[in-house]
Amino acid sequence: MERGELERLINLCARRGIVIPSFRIYGERAGFYDYGAIGTKIKRRIENEWRSVFVEGLGNIEIESTLVAPEVVFEASGHLKNFVDPIVTCKSCGSSYRADKLLEEHFEKGGDTKSMEGVKRADNETLSKMMDDNSIRCARCNGELSKISAFNLMFQTSIGAANRERGYLRPETAQGIFMDFKEVFRTHGLKLPVGIGQVGRVFRNEISPRNMLIRMREFSQMEMEYFFDPEIDPVIGDMDTSQDLLSVEVNFLSKEAQGVGIDKVERVKLSEIYDNKVFPNRLYAYLVSKELGFLHTLGIPDESIRLRVLTNEELPHYSKCNIDVEVMIGKNYEEVIGNAYRTDFDLRNHERASKKGMDVVNLNKKVVPHVIETSFGTDRLFWAAMYNSLYKDSNREWDVLLLDERLAPYRYAVFPLQRDEGLISKAIEVRNLLKRGGSDILYSESGSIGKRYAKADEIGIPYSITIDYKTLEDGTVTVRDIRDMRQERKRYEEMG
Repeated sequence: MERGELERLINLCARRGIVIPSFRIYGERAGFYDYGAIGTKIKRRIENEWRSVFVEGLGNIEIESTLVAPEVVFEASGHLKNFVDPIVTCKSCGSSYRADKLLEEHFEKGGDTKSMEGVKRADNETLSKMMDDNSIRCARCNGELSKISAFNLMFQTSIGAANRERGYLRPETAQGIFMDFKEVFRTHGLKLPVGIGQVGRVFRNEISPRNMLIRMREFSQMEMEYFFDPEIDPVIGDMDTSQDLLSVEVNFLSKEAQGVGIDKVERVKLSEIYDNKVFPNRLYAYLVSKELGFLHTLGIPDESIRLRVLTNEELPHYSKCNIDVEVMIGKNYEEVIGNAYRTDFDLRNHERASKKGMDVVNLNKKVVPHVIETSFGTDRLFWAAMYNSLYKDSNREWDVLLLDERLAPYRYAVFPLQRDEGLISKAIEVRNLLKRGGSDILYSESGSIGKRYAKADEIGIPYSITIDYKTLEDGTVTVRDIRDMRQERKRYEEMG
């Protein structure tokens, strides 16, 4: 088998209804996608695996906060001032673009990788000069572009019938956690360090959404905020503090290796990164190691993963250190997990704005905790898992989705060989038995058995069970393995 191409994945998702452009009957809007029945199941499997590893597995807790918050929240968090992108608008057709992305695309076409890297570190003044020097014009009508201005990415709304209070849809799940932190800490009798997380939808009014699930206007996050006393080396759950924890090797892109024309990726151990004080503490390193294991669970191979340290110019306003976990999807590395050392920035800011103390008592002293955030982009992880699980098989004329069984939408497909009343009745009996055993089942009796096998392969069902006339005689069924199409007969009562 060989890895499938990105275009084949896009085609598969469209053909099988795995991912659907939102409100298509009224004309598509960029940056909005729905998940069909198969996509929803796979996405939920990813979320449940995250909970298994980072909530239950590390002894953390999960909450659920609101999607809308009043303006004062985002004024305190710094999002009103800092959550912006550089925008330019065509004076002729009115099309809007992110200035940095226009420049990156321009330099990419010319093979100028050094200038592409320079765009990432440029402020608006520098970007404006680059736009002028390279005569960048509208991509649609070749019209003249406006000067660069700052565009806030949050969706604005009003709270209350009289529209007197301005609010915003949340651009991250984190602020709800910070505002609820002290209440959750008190009511649950928690001790530092502790992780508080949540899974949910967030909203960003992207100027130029693109690449399907990579840059969307509404998407899902799985975030965990780890609160700890900065004066005490934090240990979460059964965290292994030995050097074995850090013996994992990873593709690593340091600050110094960027912006020199070609990124110089090194193969290093996490212990080396830790010893060089790139990680702010051992907890940060531990969490990165857990993230790498999580990606492997999703079927993403080690060679497709890299760690990239964000440069000072790229750092979010709240962060003292950011290290992204990136995955190769198609021809590009895409961020799927962001690790940020937020210090006490958020809690202190909310303390000042609300005039409510955010300190807690831990080990008989008051402390405003520092925070390490791990932010997982659920949709990007879904896309990365799908891309890295899609294969072409020389023995089959269709795509094969070799998902890890923990992510598969169904464990079994159950098919009667033909539309025969006896076979259908027995197939339904087998389906119900397996469902009572806790397995998710896809049942189908329409179409040829070959076409049903092909569909099962394309949506990633590990095993297909066929009920034939021999089943009626001796109770055995044909079990087909997606990996190699090998078939063997088993008694269906023995399957779980």
